[in-house]
Amino acid sequence: MAASTLLEKLEQVIPGFHGYRQRALLREDDALVREKVVSMLDGARGRVERMIVVMKKKNIGAALRLDDLRLELIKASQMLKHAKRDAGLFEKGEVDERVLEELLKCDYELVHLALRVVGRVINLSMSLEDREFMDKLNETINIVYELESCIKRREDIISGFKTA
Repeated sequence: MAASTLLEKLEQVIPGFHGYRQRALLREDDALVREKVVSMLDGARGRVERMIVVMKKKNIGAALRLDDLRLELIKASQMLKHAKRDAGLFEKGEVDERVLEELLKCDYELVHLALRVVGRVINLSMSLEDREFMDKLNETINIVYELESCIKRREDIISGFKTA
């Protein structure tokens, strides 16, 4: 996907996002992306916590697995809240356009994964059969794992290190 298309999509989801186009606003754009994803993850976590209360009465195994999802959502949120803010990319005098494009792609993937997690959590229905519920729950947890990997890649980009 072209960088301009990614930028347009991110600007639609994240109000005030400038796409790292202005050097003075690099940190602000970084914070906007992180805050938006944290907000989505925290909202999903709240829904999961409410589901746990209901599920404890129906199926303790599913409630425990929902708690696993809750913990992973907390972990991903904390990774973003406590991300490095003064390393590599934001300290350099000139920022390579390719690096900014890579960061833009990573940000798009991060937002896309967070939206998928939110959608999955919303669609986890208590009326599903146990097996189907557990399958959907496990798929949601796997998406959170992907999101955590994306957060780590993003950190590497910002810190100035490339991952293979």
